[in-house]
Amino acid sequence: MDNHQLKYYYPPRIDPMPSLFAGFEQQICRDSTKNEHIDGLLNALAYVRTKNEAAEPNDTRADFVMYRGMLTRIFVTPFSLRDAWSMNIARVGATIYVEDNVTDEMIADRSGSSEQHRRLMYSGYKFETLCMVDEPPETLSREQLDEQLAKQAREVVNTHSEYCTVFRTQLGPHSIISGAEVDCIDRAKPHEFPNRSYRELKTSRCLDSEKARNSFERFKLLKFWAQSFIAGIPVVTVGFRDDEGRLKEVQDIRTQDMPRMVRGKPRMWEANVCMNFANQVLQFIKDNVTDGGLDAQYRIEYSPEEAQVQIYSLGKRPSFLTAEYIKSLSK
Repeated sequence: MDNHQLKYYYPPRIDPMPSLFAGFEQQICRDSTKNEHIDGLLNALAYVRTKNEAAEPNDTRADFVMYRGMLTRIFVTPFSLRDAWSMNIARVGATIYVEDNVTDEMIADRSGSSEQHRRLMYSGYKFETLCMVDEPPETLSREQLDEQLAKQAREVVNTHSEYCTVFRTQLGPHSIISGAEVDCIDRAKPHEFPNRSYRELKTSRCLDSEKARNSFERFKLLKFWAQSFIAGIPVVTVGFRDDEGRLKEVQDIRTQDMPRMVRGKPRMWEANVCMNFANQVLQFIKDNVTDGGLDAQYRIEYSPEEAQVQIYSLGKRPSFLTAEYIKSLSK
């Protein structure tokens, strides 16, 4: 529950062009077969309730508690109609908890992906290591900065390392407490509104044709916008690589500019449609999920075949809320 994993952004060197595939064989991989539920988010809230004397009761209470990834899936659904999703829901009192429905098939897909797919996933982590230093750049001398950049270039990618933020947001009448991995921050972390200094780091294949640009704007930019908008992160830095993994270009895109970049173009997405749809889905959940105790669960899912979102009861199941969090509910 501290900032020791938080890294600081510094523009990567692209002359000579670094390879985003370098070090692929040496990477330290997180166990993708483990279902972590929403344990980290719940334990963070429990910690605030029990350890932070300055916290007010309402600081850790909201209509919904869910990771950003779940909200992002809902946001992009109107323009990602072929992508199915499924989530588990529990309601305790006035708060609704949402987690990913991790199936055996999903776990098998993660562990059985092709080497090419794993290389592309790795390139994103490698790009992050090339963009981050351990201390605020403004506090470092030129020599210290060069030393840290050289260290980052040699560093073995470790997907276990991450910094997560917990934040509160509002969508229409719905209050939401969410958590998200944060790639880095632009400067020393401010006490208030740190999200305004956070930065997302993403990668993409070079946009070397009109078809490639249209695909980037239609699909990737939509997810970039949704993720950053939900967490209030103002800038996404995109590293563009060629097919050999060489980093060719780095571009900053402001989150607020993304909807304008696609406005009026055929078959593109609209931010208002995404927000309105998500608002309706959250209201749909509120209207159909009742408090049946800690072991009562529901499932919400979107099926491309049926082109609709539906909710149904799973009956009594072991709660996916952590014991530590359940104990803190009485605080």
